Amino acid sequence: MKKSIREKVRLKYGERCAYSGTRLDDDWQVDHLIPIRNGGTDDIDNLMPCQKILNHYKRALTLERFRVNWLGGLHKRISKLPKHPRTEKSKKHKAYMLKIAGYFDITPDKPFTGTFYFEKINL
Repeated sequence: MKKSIREKVRLKYGERCAYSGTRLDDDWQVDHLIPIRNGGTDDIDNLMPCQKILNHYKRALTLERFRVNWLGGLHKRISKLPKHPRTEKSKKHKAYMLKIAGYFDITPDKPFTGTFYFEKINL
């Protein structure tokens, strides 16, 4: 991707993640709102600034599957995480899940609001 396009994407929402609204981390990535495999394009309207871990978690999901299936039940999944994981793999998994939840202010008692940052500011 050309640097000029990447810069436009970075500035698209004021250097904030299109999904969580958090300030972009240094390792942020460009996400396709509509995945290429679902008919999405590399048009600027389809390119979203995204936290790296959220892009990894979203993968090639449609926005609705990401919203409902992944984030919609995240509060329940994090409530089932072990309090004191024993293995390194379990510790990393817990940290990964809690970091994702943290970007959206999700806790076991507070589910995802159902609205992404770019939707809130485009109302």
